[in-house]
Amino acid sequence: MLPCINKRILLTFTLFILTGATYAQTFMVLEKMGTKKRYVYYMGETIEYQLKGEKTFNSERITNILDSAFVAYNDTVSFKAVERINIKPKRKASLLNIAGPSLIIAGLGYLAIDQINKGIVQGGGGSTWDSSVATTSFIIAGTGALIIVLQKNKVPLSGWWRLRKVNVY
Repeated sequence: MLPCINKRILLTFTLFILTGATYAQTFMVLEKMGTKKRYVYYMGETIEYQLKGEKTFNSERITNILDSAFVAYNDTVSFKAVERINIKPKRKASLLNIAGPSLIIAGLGYLAIDQINKGIVQGGGGSTWDSSVATTSFIIAGTGALIIVLQKNKVPLSGWWRLRKVNVY
């Protein structure tokens, strides 16, 4: 009885190893050649893309990834037909993502605190507007707004950026 159990265990272990070796994971990579910038899209994730000649972005779930195209709700989209991809949902939290809104809040908060301090706390009956505080506040808030505006959310698939399929065995 014991040798029969060993054979079953060996057979089960062998089948387990063989099925693990035949399983491959497929995903799509948007990468900037020559750098480490890359965004990975797996099957089941949502991708926002703009086709060549269109003005609007399509947001669809990836159902399959082919060699030179991806399938989204029974619509096959060729990699070459895509003009831009919106990477904002894929972007990780970084210092610039946090700094922009934080600087806007800090600048406007500085102005509000100064106005409350001069108007209510110190009981200023006249004008409570201080041009140096306002200038500093608007420079801080403007820097935050500039950081938000200058961040690149939509990547063109021309030049250094490319979209490709990757198989991991």
